Amino acid sequence: PAPAPTLPPPTPLAPVLTPPVEFNVKKRKRDASVASDTDKKPRHSATTSADLRRMALTQRNRPSPSPRVPPVATSSTSKRVNRWDAIARSCVASTDVTNLDNLVSSYETVKGNLTNFRTYFQNRGDPYDLSFTPEHVPYVDLEYPMTGVTERFALLGPKDAEGWHPINELMEVVYTITKFYLPSEYATFLGNPLDCATPRFQDIRAQRNKHSRPTKQDPDQGSSSRPIKEAPLYSGNTLRRMERAYKMRDGVGFIRAIKDINYKLRTLKEEVNGNQLLRAPASWKGVPPELVMQLYEETYQRSAGPRVKDLVKYQAFSSTTYGELNGGLISEIVQRAALKPGMKFLDLGSGIGNVVIQTALLSGCSSYGVEKLSMTAEIADVVHHVFKQRCQMWGIESGPTDVFQGDFMDHTEKLQSIIKDADVILANNFVFEPALNEGLKALFLDLKDGAKIVSLRSFCDGQVTGRNMGAIESILDVESFEWHSGDVSWGDNVGRYFISTVNRARVGASYEVLYREAQGPSRASKRRK
Repeated sequence: PAPAPTLPPPTPLAPVLTPPVEFNVKKRKRDASVASDTDKKPRHSATTSADLRRMALTQRNRPSPSPRVPPVATSSTSKRVNRWDAIARSCVASTDVTNLDNLVSSYETVKGNLTNFRTYFQNRGDPYDLSFTPEHVPYVDLEYPMTGVTERFALLGPKDAEGWHPINELMEVVYTITKFYLPSEYATFLGNPLDCATPRFQDIRAQRNKHSRPTKQDPDQGSSSRPIKEAPLYSGNTLRRMERAYKMRDGVGFIRAIKDINYKLRTLKEEVNGNQLLRAPASWKGVPPELVMQLYEETYQRSAGPRVKDLVKYQAFSSTTYGELNGGLISEIVQRAALKPGMKFLDLGSGIGNVVIQTALLSGCSSYGVEKLSMTAEIADVVHHVFKQRCQMWGIESGPTDVFQGDFMDHTEKLQSIIKDADVILANNFVFEPALNEGLKALFLDLKDGAKIVSLRSFCDGQVTGRNMGAIESILDVESFEWHSGDVSWGDNVGRYFISTVNRARVGASYEVLYREAQGPSRASKRRK
């Protein structure tokens, strides 16, 4: 056979250069470009499940429509009040001193609770002098405005930094007398307050600024003598000497300054024309709220202060939890409620009578309080006794007060008679149980027209309908106001309180609206027509 033909070797192919595909570059370019209207994807339809859930949530959170008849006339636009303005009334007390034989003093209070106090002063001239230690209970007497009245103060400091400081309280008394009781011609009788560095004495500057400190004489103003050298601040200024001795913890110097203050105060109290310190209350518009707070602080520390542990033995967040309104908020409430002499005030759950006595002293009204717990009511009796003593010592008159034990849900004859004539009722219902608040609503139906209810929770949270026409919601006009940090004893947060005024004319207006709606044609009859 013929041999197979020999094929030539294959010609090598030239390499084909294919440009690499730049997927990332194209992707970036496409992302950066502006898509046309046709390229845009349609947004999610309003009928997607996500939007349906969002719409349902919106409908749930949307406020309910206003009722046919407004339940309350809530307002917070009332005129602003100054808490520190006095309420116009006569406040001069009788000069006949009674019931001061068993005076509860600072000295006796400290001596009965000596384990809570420590040494504050020392004898700077004799380091071995132990007379300022708690074992010896150092003290000094201080003159009060009322004729023939003094109090003995213990010169010890508290072991607890936040505890009651009897020496600071003594200085507060001197400050208060200087600010409110010295006649204008004796404004600098105890020394010039402008020379004092204590913040409490600096506050006098605003009221006594017309009494300026002597300055050096200018030799260019027609005088041939040399300028007068200014004396040290504490020279002849008993206020400054007291302050300086306190800061240096100089016990001997402090006692010496207080004795000089006593001598000058006795000079004014024993003048031929009568006690000059008691001229001030006769000229006041009313009792200054700052003085009321000072008087209550003295009362509290000598009565409830030593038994403060008994006041906290309550079940937390129950209707019997003890909590107080502080002096600034009480003063604001008294002004907004327009309390004055001749009116009646009732505190439901009055505790130790804090609001009761301050309200009576601020406004001169008749003030009552009812407390359920026996131990708290017992302390309230002591507070009331000490309060009456303090009013006499300061030479001012309070309105009638009465704090008694009882349950305000028992509807006793005494309580019912007070409620029917009450002009203002306070219910500190911040932690009251719902059942107790409902019981109070029924109690308030007996209030007279124009009476006011002050509460920390509103009693009107429903609409007026035909079913609750006879309920408390139908007769109350409500205003809400804000309390500030520090206004209550149970926290530093802000909150709101409410003043509800009984207005039975609202019932007639509500009834007319509901009656017209009931008499109008129904929807079914309209469709048939």
